[in-house]
Amino acid sequence: MTDYPVRATRTSVRVIEALLEVREAGVTELAERLDLSKSAVHNHLVTLERVGFAVSDGGRYRLGLRFLDVGMNARNGRDLCRVAMAEVDALADQTDEMAALVVPEFGYAVYAVTASGGRELPVHLGSRVPLHATAPGKAVLASASPSVIDEYVETHGLAALTRRTTTGAAALREELSTIGDRGLAFDRGEAFDGVRSVAAPIRSQEGTAGALAVVGPGERFSGKRLEEDLPGLVLTHANDIELALSE
Repeated sequence: MTDYPVRATRTSVRVIEALLEVREAGVTELAERLDLSKSAVHNHLVTLERVGFAVSDGGRYRLGLRFLDVGMNARNGRDLCRVAMAEVDALADQTDEMAALVVPEFGYAVYAVTASGGRELPVHLGSRVPLHATAPGKAVLASASPSVIDEYVETHGLAALTRRTTTGAAALREELSTIGDRGLAFDRGEAFDGVRSVAAPIRSQEGTAGALAVVGPGERFSGKRLEEDLPGLVLTHANDIELALSE
């Protein structure tokens, strides 16, 4: 059966993505941003508002909180996310840093479960970062076959998010090989300047389901703490998640 994308649905998605980027906008602003007619944008916004996915206030629109319900249901429908919540909380409590369960989706590392540890960072619940630019993403890629890695590079490219991002395919493959041998991945400011992370893959019967990470600023993620203390805790909790998944 041949797949035929529905153009109207794609346009609604573009409107949603634009609102996600700008947070709030009027019809004219969105029409110019999307290169669409004002009447088309207005019709899509009105439809989204009627089903709860957009809210208008004084002629300006923003995303509706119904997305929160949809997102939580999408997350909680995964066994991995439900099982990992307690371990993510425990890791954040032990380290006093942000901890996160990350799952791969469409070439991105999606932060599906997070616990802040009382820290404010540029990454948050729902953040999407290219797999090659963050420790949990690299932990997932390192578990993939060479053909899957090649497909990722060809499909998504290796864009630089900071000056530290690995942008060469050969260098990335060499790093992934080291990560695969060690079972740990590090990110030293590759996704966000000044932010570092340590991650370990989480494997299930179907393969690598995601990765567990601890994230924090460079001034606290250095020396023995970065190289030994945090990795030990991440590995312990990742193993606990794997055991729970196998039960």
